[in-house]
Parts: sequence; C-alpha cells; structure tokens
Amino acid sequence: MGKKSWKTREIAKAIHVNPSTVQRWIKYFNLAHNVNSNGHFEIPNETYDQLKVINAQMKQGKKLSEVCLVEEDKVGKVSMIPAIQVEKKMEELLNQLDQLERKVRNKADDVVEYQILHQRKEINELNQIITQLSTRINILEDELVNKSTSSAPLNESSGKKRRLAGIFSF
Repeated sequence: MGKKSWKTREIAKAIHVNPSTVQRWIKYFNLAHNVNSNGHFEIPNETYDQLKVINAQMKQGKKLSEVCLVEEDKVGKVSMIPAIQVEKKMEELLNQLDQLERKVRNKADDVVEYQILHQRKEINELNQIITQLSTRINILEDELVNKSTSSAPLNESSGKKRRLAGIFSF
C-alpha cells in the first residue's frame, strides 16, 4: 500500500461496502481524514487499515457500538497508544476536572452566602419583635404604676368616709 491517500469510493470498492458506509464509519470512530477543496474525503493508509478492521468485525456480526479498533500484535500483545495522545487526553481531563471543581466551589459559596443572608434577615426580624415587645412591656409597666398610685388615695379616702359614717351613725 504505497498509496499516500485513498478516496472514499476506492476504499468502499476494496472492502465491498457502500461509500456512505465508509464515511459513516470515519465519522463514528473519528478516524483521521482530510477533506479536499471539492468536499471529498482523502483517507490515509492508517485509516484504511482501521476501516478494514471495522469491516471484518462487522462481517462477524458485531454492532457498530461493539466494534473495537485496538488490534493485537502477532505476539498477542495489545498495540500501544502513543504517549503524546495519552498526555493530551489526561491534560484535557484534568482541565475539565479543575473547571468542575471551580464550579462546585462557586456553587457552595453561593449557597453559604444565601444562607447567611437569610439568617441575617431572620435575626433582624427577631430584633424588631424584641424591640416591639420591650416597648409594650414598658407601656404596661407604666400603666401598672399609674393604676397602683391612683388606687392608693381612693383606699385612704374610703377609710375616712367609713370612720366618719361610723361616728355619725346612731
């Protein structure tokens, strides 16, 4: 396979499938390809080999979601993914994790802030109620003091009236 790139139709003819099937597999498995100025797929040899593996597994009756692209070497070892790809993927995952952690932290801060504001509002309402109760207690104490001072002279005058009535009664 000294060919540098393949056209969709050539691959489809070589593995006996429809060209739209080749395009669907390329998109589903996110395989390497280029699109020329006319909008046609240009497919490298590595992708052609992967398409042959997909086709072989599909002929075995596997569903598209069950197809596995990792091939075992002749010795039985699984072929390795390049370290650069793994590092890039790990970096992306770590960035996503950092973003999620920031979002969670911000959300937690927002929740705590809301709770504090709500508690502050409740404290202010309780302070108003305490002030109202204190004012009412003062008013009631004043009324009680006024009643006790006004009822004391009445008792003295009624006692004098009885004495006078007792003296003058025959």
